[in-house]
Amino acid sequence: MKILLISTCKEKLSEYEFVKPIIEIIKSFDYDIINYRNLETLDFQIYDKVIICGTSLQDNDYLNYLFDFNRLKNHGKEILGICSGFQIICSMFDEEIIVQEEIGMINVETQIKNPLASGNFQAYNMHNFSVDEVTSFNVLAKSENTIQMISHKKINVFGVSFHPEVRNQEIITNFLLI
Repeated sequence: MKILLISTCKEKLSEYEFVKPIIEIIKSFDYDIINYRNLETLDFQIYDKVIICGTSLQDNDYLNYLFDFNRLKNHGKEILGICSGFQIICSMFDEEIIVQEEIGMINVETQIKNPLASGNFQAYNMHNFSVDEVTSFNVLAKSENTIQMISHKKINVFGVSFHPEVRNQEIITNFLLI
C-alpha cells in the first residue's frame, strides 16, 4: 500500500507538529509527502490512500488552493482529512464551511456505526472552522457544538475535525485498514 500525505502547512516548521506525528503512525507503510501548493501536477492514481493533514490556527493559506484538491474527488481511493483536511474535504463536495472555534479536549459522541472509531471518546480539537450540517456525508460523530467525524455517502472519503495524531491514533490506523 502506498500512502500520500498532503501537508496543509504553509510554514515547514509547522509540519513537525501536524505531519511528523502522522508519519510516526504510518512509518511501516510506503508513503510520500507533498505540500498543498504542489498538487497541480501530481498523479494521485499511484496512491492507494490519501491523508490530508492539519495545520495551525493562523495558517489558512491552503484555502487559496481549494481548486487543486478537487482532483481528489476522482481519485477513487480512500481519503482521510484531518482538521483543515476535514474542511478541504467538505469544500470539495460543496458543503458550507462556518466559523466555529474549538480548542482543547472535547467529548465526542458516536452517532452511527463508525469504521474509524467505536463508542464515545475524547478528542483534541484546534480549529477555527467547521460545518454546521452536511448533505453529501453521514455524520459519524459529534461534540456538543460541532460535527466531529464524517463519511461520504457514496465513496470512502472521511473527515475528522479533531487531531487523532495527538490522541486517538487508532483512528488513523483504522483508516489504513479500510
